[in-house]
Amino acid sequence: MRRLALLVLVLPLAACGGGSKAPSSSASPLDAVKAAAQKTYAAGSEALALTANVQVSGQAAALSGTGSFDTKSALGSMHLNLKAGPIATTVDEVLAGTAVYLKSPLLVSGLPGGKTWVKLDLAKVHVAGLDLQSLLAQNPGDQLKQLQALKSATKVGTDQIGTHYKVQAATGTIRGYDVWVGDDGYIHRVVVAESSPKVSVTIDLSKFGEKVTAAAPPAAQVYESKNGSIPGLGGVGA
Repeated sequence: MRRLALLVLVLPLAACGGGSKAPSSSASPLDAVKAAAQKTYAAGSEALALTANVQVSGQAAALSGTGSFDTKSALGSMHLNLKAGPIATTVDEVLAGTAVYLKSPLLVSGLPGGKTWVKLDLAKVHVAGLDLQSLLAQNPGDQLKQLQALKSATKVGTDQIGTHYKVQAATGTIRGYDVWVGDDGYIHRVVVAESSPKVSVTIDLSKFGEKVTAAAPPAAQVYESKNGSIPGLGGVGA
């Protein structure tokens, strides 16, 4: 289950975007990133595309996918392609508050009859070596808010994506990462790299403020994991 558990790293890491106007060219790097974080959060929603590579306890996984999230309703969804060792599969994910719903061909054989989705509560499930509640947060909006309380920011340069900043978080598991602010004042790219566990995530944001269509699956189709275990796959922290 470690391999599948890795995918839940991704969605809330995407939310590193978010006042109501683009920062002026004379703003300090710190003020510019904070203003972009505020603006992206105020938009209320964003689409995202991501690529990620994760290594935990000697196991590696590669992820790619697209999705969208509504920070006002704390609801979002993603479609992911997962490669972990000999396993190559797809995963559909819905995030609603602290709940993550997962659907994948990898899970079907281990679920009770009629169940096609697995529900995990991020506030309760533990993955060895990872603080999921801090890393993933209850919803991406929490990460957007954290970007408004940065410790520091340094301008690296400008490219086709926007102005590149290296930032240092004031709180949270992930202390330092890279952010790109577009000419429109929104955060368009976030790159996170951690060494322990080894994580590399690149997330591109777009379609700010557009309507997001996502819903938790019907209860009759959901197997709810109370302790992080999933039939046939064992525990998330196993």
